[in-house]
Amino acid sequence: MPVENSTEGVISHTLDMFIDSDLKVCGEVEIRIHHHLVNQSQDVSKIKHIYSHQQSFAQCRHWLDQNFRSIERIPVSSNAEAARIASQDQSAAAICGLPAVEIFDLQICFESIEDLSDNTTRFVIIGNQDVAPSGDDKTSLLISTKNYPGALLGLLQPLADNNISMNKIESRPAPDRKWEYIFFIDIDGHQQSANVRQALDELKQQASLFKVLGSYPKASL
Repeated sequence: MPVENSTEGVISHTLDMFIDSDLKVCGEVEIRIHHHLVNQSQDVSKIKHIYSHQQSFAQCRHWLDQNFRSIERIPVSSNAEAARIASQDQSAAAICGLPAVEIFDLQICFESIEDLSDNTTRFVIIGNQDVAPSGDDKTSLLISTKNYPGALLGLLQPLADNNISMNKIESRPAPDRKWEYIFFIDIDGHQQSANVRQALDELKQQASLFKVLGSYPKASL
Protein backbone atom coordinates (compact mmCIF):
# COMPACT_ATOMS: atom_id res chain seq x y z
CA MET A 1 0.00 0.00 0.00
CA PRO A 2 1.33 3.50 -0.80
CA VAL A 3 2.04 5.57 2.31
CA GLU A 4 4.16 8.49 1.15
CA ASN A 5 5.26 10.27 -2.01
CA SER A 6 8.44 12.32 -2.23
CA THR A 7 6.60 15.10 -4.10
CA GLU A 8 3.19 15.23 -2.42
CA GLY A 9 3.84 13.75 1.02
CA VAL A 10 1.74 11.34 3.05
CA ILE A 11 -1.13 9.26 1.63
CA SER A 12 -3.70 10.07 4.33
CA HIS A 13 -6.18 7.37 3.36
CA THR A 14 -3.60 4.62 3.90
CA LEU A 15 -2.68 5.89 7.36
CA ASP A 16 -6.33 6.15 8.38
CA MET A 17 -6.94 2.51 7.44
CA PHE A 18 -4.37 1.37 10.02
CA ILE A 19 -6.41 2.82 12.89
CA ASP A 20 -8.92 -0.03 12.88
CA SER A 21 -6.88 -2.69 11.10
CA ASP A 22 -5.18 -5.66 12.76
CA LEU A 23 -2.74 -6.05 9.87
CA LYS A 24 0.95 -5.41 10.42
CA VAL A 25 3.61 -3.67 8.38
CA CYS A 26 6.03 -6.38 7.27
CA GLY A 27 8.27 -4.42 4.92
CA GLU A 28 8.64 -1.37 2.73
CA VAL A 29 9.63 -0.66 -0.85
CA GLU A 30 10.58 2.61 -2.53
CA ILE A 31 9.74 2.83 -6.23
CA ARG A 32 10.54 5.58 -8.72
CA ILE A 33 7.28 6.70 -10.29
CA HIS A 34 7.06 7.89 -13.91
CA HIS A 35 3.82 9.27 -15.32
CA HIS A 36 2.93 9.40 -19.03
CA LEU A 37 0.19 11.31 -20.81
CA VAL A 38 -1.56 8.85 -23.12
CA ASN A 39 -4.57 8.55 -25.41
CA GLN A 40 -5.76 6.44 -28.32
CA SER A 41 -4.06 8.24 -31.18
CA GLN A 42 -1.19 10.50 -29.97
CA ASP A 43 -3.18 13.39 -31.46
CA VAL A 44 -3.23 15.91 -28.60
CA SER A 45 -5.67 18.18 -30.47
CA LYS A 46 -8.41 15.66 -29.69
CA ILE A 47 -7.90 15.85 -25.91
CA LYS A 48 -10.86 17.45 -24.12
CA HIS A 49 -10.50 15.78 -20.69
CA ILE A 50 -7.59 14.28 -18.75
CA TYR A 51 -8.26 11.49 -16.26
CA SER A 52 -6.02 10.32 -13.44
CA HIS A 53 -5.80 9.63 -9.73
CA GLN A 54 -5.62 12.85 -7.70
CA GLN A 55 -2.12 11.97 -6.46
CA SER A 56 -0.83 11.73 -10.03
CA PHE A 57 -2.43 15.05 -10.90
CA ALA A 58 -0.63 16.58 -7.94
CA GLN A 59 2.71 15.04 -8.95
CA CYS A 60 2.34 16.46 -12.48
CA ARG A 61 0.68 19.76 -11.57
CA HIS A 62 3.30 22.17 -12.94
CA TRP A 63 3.73 20.28 -16.20
CA LEU A 64 -0.02 20.23 -16.77
CA ASP A 65 -0.32 23.93 -15.95
CA GLN A 66 2.33 24.73 -18.54
CA ASN A 67 1.05 22.46 -21.29
CA PHE A 68 -2.66 21.74 -20.76
CA ARG A 69 -3.89 24.49 -18.45
CA SER A 70 -7.28 24.83 -20.17
CA ILE A 71 -8.04 21.10 -20.35
CA GLU A 72 -10.41 19.71 -17.70
CA ARG A 73 -8.78 17.35 -15.19
CA ILE A 74 -11.08 14.65 -13.85
CA PRO A 75 -9.90 12.59 -10.83
CA VAL A 76 -10.78 8.89 -10.76
CA SER A 77 -10.11 6.01 -8.37
CA SER A 78 -6.88 4.84 -10.02
CA ASN A 79 -4.63 5.41 -13.00
CA ALA A 80 -5.74 2.06 -14.37
CA GLU A 81 -9.31 3.34 -14.38
CA ALA A 82 -8.11 6.51 -16.13
CA ALA A 83 -6.45 4.40 -18.82
CA ARG A 84 -9.59 2.31 -19.25
CA ILE A 85 -11.67 5.44 -19.81
CA ALA A 86 -9.15 6.81 -22.31
CA SER A 87 -9.23 3.54 -24.23
CA GLN A 88 -12.98 4.00 -24.79
CA ASP A 89 -13.14 7.75 -25.46
CA GLN A 90 -11.22 9.47 -28.26
CA SER A 91 -11.53 12.84 -26.52
CA ALA A 92 -10.00 11.53 -23.28
CA ALA A 93 -6.39 11.30 -22.18
CA ALA A 94 -5.01 9.59 -19.10
CA ILE A 95 -1.99 9.93 -16.86
CA CYS A 96 -0.68 6.45 -16.06
CA GLY A 97 2.31 4.13 -16.07
CA LEU A 98 3.59 1.78 -18.76
CA PRO A 99 1.67 -1.33 -17.60
CA ALA A 100 -1.66 0.44 -18.11
CA VAL A 101 -0.50 1.74 -21.50
CA GLU A 102 0.17 -1.82 -22.63
CA ILE A 103 -2.93 -3.38 -21.09
CA PHE A 104 -5.31 -0.87 -22.69
CA ASP A 105 -3.37 -0.52 -25.97
CA LEU A 106 -2.85 3.24 -25.67
CA GLN A 107 -0.34 5.59 -27.27
CA ILE A 108 2.10 7.78 -25.34
CA CYS A 109 1.79 11.47 -26.15
CA PHE A 110 4.37 12.66 -23.60
CA GLU A 111 6.72 10.57 -21.44
CA SER A 112 7.72 11.19 -17.81
CA ILE A 113 5.62 14.28 -17.15
CA GLU A 114 6.13 14.17 -13.36
CA ASP A 115 7.38 17.51 -12.02
CA LEU A 116 10.40 16.00 -10.22
CA SER A 117 12.64 13.49 -11.98
CA ASP A 118 13.31 11.58 -8.75
CA ASN A 119 9.59 11.27 -7.92
CA THR A 120 9.41 8.28 -5.57
CA THR A 121 6.62 6.56 -3.68
CA ARG A 122 7.14 4.55 -0.53
CA PHE A 123 4.95 1.45 -0.28
CA VAL A 124 4.48 -0.75 2.78
CA ILE A 125 3.99 -4.50 2.62
CA ILE A 126 1.23 -5.64 4.98
CA GLY A 127 0.39 -9.03 6.43
CA ASN A 128 -0.29 -10.97 9.62
CA GLN A 129 3.22 -12.00 10.59
CA ASP A 130 5.98 -10.44 12.67
CA VAL A 131 9.32 -9.94 10.95
CA ALA A 132 12.63 -10.90 12.58
CA PRO A 133 15.40 -8.30 12.96
CA SER A 134 17.59 -7.77 9.89
CA GLY A 135 20.19 -5.46 11.44
CA ASP A 136 18.89 -2.33 9.71
CA ASP A 137 15.27 -1.97 10.72
CA LYS A 138 12.48 0.51 11.25
CA THR A 139 9.50 0.34 13.60
CA SER A 140 6.17 2.06 12.88
CA LEU A 141 3.90 3.14 15.73
CA LEU A 142 0.38 4.49 16.11
CA ILE A 143 -0.01 6.57 19.27
CA SER A 144 -2.56 8.95 20.72
CA THR A 145 -2.68 11.04 23.88
CA LYS A 146 -5.09 13.49 25.44
CA ASN A 147 -4.55 17.13 24.58
CA TYR A 148 -2.69 18.88 27.41
CA PRO A 149 0.44 21.06 27.57
CA GLY A 150 3.54 18.98 26.90
CA ALA A 151 1.58 15.91 25.76
CA LEU A 152 3.56 15.41 22.56
CA LEU A 153 6.85 16.04 24.35
CA GLY A 154 5.88 13.35 26.85
CA LEU A 155 5.38 10.87 24.01
CA LEU A 156 8.71 11.69 22.39
CA GLN A 157 10.84 11.83 25.53
CA PRO A 158 11.19 8.03 25.91
CA LEU A 159 12.71 7.93 22.42
CA ALA A 160 15.37 10.49 23.32
CA ASP A 161 16.00 8.86 26.71
CA ASN A 162 16.70 5.53 24.99
CA ASN A 163 18.85 6.99 22.19
CA ILE A 164 16.34 6.24 19.43
CA SER A 165 16.10 8.35 16.28
CA MET A 166 12.64 9.30 15.05
CA ASN A 167 12.64 9.69 11.28
CA LYS A 168 8.97 10.49 10.69
CA ILE A 169 5.89 11.78 12.50
CA GLU A 170 2.45 12.47 10.99
CA SER A 171 -0.76 13.48 12.72
CA ARG A 172 -4.27 12.50 11.67
CA PRO A 173 -7.59 13.55 13.27
CA ALA A 174 -8.89 10.99 15.77
CA PRO A 175 -12.09 9.64 14.18
CA ASP A 176 -14.08 9.61 17.43
CA ARG A 177 -12.66 12.64 19.29
CA LYS A 178 -13.04 16.16 17.94
CA TRP A 179 -9.80 18.18 17.85
CA GLU A 180 -7.71 15.28 19.10
CA TYR A 181 -5.11 13.53 17.01
CA ILE A 182 -3.43 10.21 16.34
CA PHE A 183 0.29 10.22 15.62
CA PHE A 184 2.01 7.87 13.18
CA ILE A 185 5.67 7.62 14.10
CA ASP A 186 8.59 5.81 12.42
CA ILE A 187 11.68 5.14 14.51
CA ASP A 188 15.01 3.47 13.89
CA GLY A 189 15.46 -0.02 15.30
CA HIS A 190 13.51 -3.23 15.82
CA GLN A 191 10.98 -3.70 18.61
CA GLN A 192 12.97 -6.71 19.86
CA SER A 193 16.03 -4.53 20.52
CA ALA A 194 16.54 -3.75 24.21
CA ASN A 195 16.46 0.06 23.91
CA VAL A 196 13.45 0.05 21.60
CA ARG A 197 11.61 -2.37 23.85
CA GLN A 198 12.28 -0.14 26.86
CA ALA A 199 11.05 2.97 25.01
CA LEU A 200 7.89 1.21 23.86
CA ASP A 201 7.12 0.07 27.40
CA GLU A 202 7.40 3.68 28.60
CA LEU A 203 5.28 4.97 25.72
CA LYS A 204 2.57 2.41 26.40
CA GLN A 205 2.20 3.69 29.96
CA GLN A 206 1.63 7.27 28.78
CA ALA A 207 -0.46 6.84 25.64
CA SER A 208 -4.24 6.62 25.55
CA LEU A 209 -3.90 4.59 22.34
CA PHE A 210 -0.79 2.59 21.52
CA LYS A 211 -0.17 0.18 18.67
CA VAL A 212 3.01 -1.19 17.13
CA LEU A 213 2.24 -1.41 13.42
CA GLY A 214 5.36 -3.47 12.79
CA SER A 215 9.14 -3.72 12.69
CA TYR A 216 10.68 -4.39 9.30
CA PRO A 217 13.84 -3.90 7.17
CA LYS A 218 14.41 -0.43 5.79
CA ALA A 219 13.79 -0.04 2.07
CA SER A 220 16.53 0.39 -0.48
CA LEU A 221 15.67 2.07 -3.79
